[in-house]
Amino acid sequence: MPRYFIVTSDRITIRDDEGVQLSGRDALRDTLRRLLTDILRDEGYRTEVNAFTAQAYDEAGMLVMSASANFSATDL
Repeated sequence: MPRYFIVTSDRITIRDDEGVQLSGRDALRDTLRRLLTDILRDEGYRTEVNAFTAQAYDEAGMLVMSASANFSATDL
């Protein structure tokens, strides 16, 4: 199974040095979705940051997928 290294960013960039083995791109997409949803839920309110990104790199260091999550609410 391929190993992917995920970098997340809001105001701070966090690099995964261990990586995660996943069955392929569909599993990677699901992982990024869950990761960004968790970060938005857990960190968004506390840090007041509403935009988060994640990039996934393969073992050769090539960017293979990028994802973002944003939240916006407007009082009317």
